[in-house]
Amino acid sequence: MSDTKDQTFILAGKPTIRMGLGLMGLTAGLDEPLPDEQAFTVIKTSLDADANLLNTALFYGSEEDPLSNLKLLGRFFETYPKYKDKAIVSVKGGMIGKFSGSGVGLLCDSYEYLKNEILIAKDLLKGKEIDIFAPARLPDDRPLEETINNLIELQKEGLFKTIGLSEVSYKTIEKINNLTNGEKISSNEIEISLQTLNDSEILKTIKICEKLNIKIIGYSPFGHGFLSGKITKNLNEIGKKDWRNFLPRLSNENFNKNLNLLNEIKNLSKKNNKSIVELILGSILNFNKIIIPLPGTINFQKVSQNVNVTKIILSDEEMKEILEIIERNPVFGNRYPDVGMGLVVSC
Repeated sequence: MSDTKDQTFILAGKPTIRMGLGLMGLTAGLDEPLPDEQAFTVIKTSLDADANLLNTALFYGSEEDPLSNLKLLGRFFETYPKYKDKAIVSVKGGMIGKFSGSGVGLLCDSYEYLKNEILIAKDLLKGKEIDIFAPARLPDDRPLEETINNLIELQKEGLFKTIGLSEVSYKTIEKINNLTNGEKISSNEIEISLQTLNDSEILKTIKICEKLNIKIIGYSPFGHGFLSGKITKNLNEIGKKDWRNFLPRLSNENFNKNLNLLNEIKNLSKKNNKSIVELILGSILNFNKIIIPLPGTINFQKVSQNVNVTKIILSDEEMKEILEIIERNPVFGNRYPDVGMGLVVSC
C-alpha cells in the first residue's frame, strides 16, 4: 500500500501527481461535438492541479475524423502555449482508422507506418513534444523484436521522448525488457479498476512492472463509467454512438449481475462517509505506488474531484473491506468482445 509521500512521481522525466486525464471522451462517442471552450477548461483544470499526464491517440477522434482528439489537443496548446513544457503527453498509435467497440482495430507497427503516424501527431500538437509514444496493441502477426526495434529506432531519431506500452502482459514485458538494450520503457497502459484487480494476469503484470520500475497508466478506473453509478439501468442511458454499447460487461445479459459490486461500494460509501470516487480512486492509488489512475471526463468539476483524491489516504480497514468486496463479487463478461480479447492483459 502507499501513503501521501507516494502520491507524486516522475513520468517520462517530468513530475506529476498520481492522477492523469484521459482525453478520449472529449471527442469519441459523442452525439454532438464538445465546444473547445469546455474541453480546454477540462484540460487546463487538470494541468493547473499538477495532474500533468494527458493521454491521447491517433484514433481517439470522431467517426468522421479519427484525428480530431489530437487536433483538439493541438488547439489547446496553441491557445495555452505555456503548458507545453509542463504537460506529459502520451500518444498511442499503430492502429489503422478509428477506435472500435471491439477494443482493437487493424494494427500496423511497421517502421514506416509508425514514423508517419508520429510525424502527423507532432504536426497536430503544434510544437508540443511527444513525451510517451506507445503502440495501442502489439500485433500478433509481426515478430516482437521487430516492433520493439522500430520503436527504439524512432526514439533515437528524436521523434518522441520515451517508449510506452499498452495492454502488454507480464510475460511479454519480460521479453521486451531483454530486447531493449537498456532503453527505458516508461509505462504500460492497462485497465485498472475494481473490476480488474481480481484478474491474476493483471496482478502479475503490475508486479513485473513494479520490479522493472515501469509505471502503470490505469485507464478506465470507473469501469468505463459503470462503477461511477451514473449508468443505473442499462445502456439506453448512453448515446447511440458510444462505443461502450459493445462491451460485454455492460450487456443486457451481464449488467444487473455486475451491479452487486457497485452496490456494495455504495453501501461502504454511506457507512464510511466517503464518496464512491474517493473509494474507487483511493483504493487504486493505495493498491500500488506505480499506478497512476487515468479517469476521463468532460466536466472540469469532476477533474477537481478526481485530483483531490490524491490527498486522501484510505485506512487499512477500508482497503481490507474493498478488497473483500472485489473478492466476493466476480465480474461477469469479458473486458472486450472476443475479437479484442487476444490482444489485452486478461485471464
